Amino acid sequence: MHKIENVTFDEQDLILISFTKEWDQDDIKELADLVFSKIAEQRIIEHIKGADREYTRFNFADDYLILHFESYSNACWIEAEDQLANKSLEKITALLQA
Repeated sequence: MHKIENVTFDEQDLILISFTKEWDQDDIKELADLVFSKIAEQRIIEHIKGADREYTRFNFADDYLILHFESYSNACWIEAEDQLANKSLEKITALLQA
């Protein structure tokens, strides 16, 4: 079972998420469910699946954000669709770190 290992809000206004063990594209649904379970007031808008990347657009506190997974690099991050969502990113960082 996967667990969140580290969550960082970086200087590029991205929430970087790492997990306790390596994962591949088959694990993304489980990992996304884990992330969204900690963000109770979110509403998923759409999910897009590509060859090596998947992302989910969601709404949180009237802001639109995107949860990204890239399987080749084992990268996961959340970013805002616009520059005004920093408060939401800060709140989500705190929820994921709890």
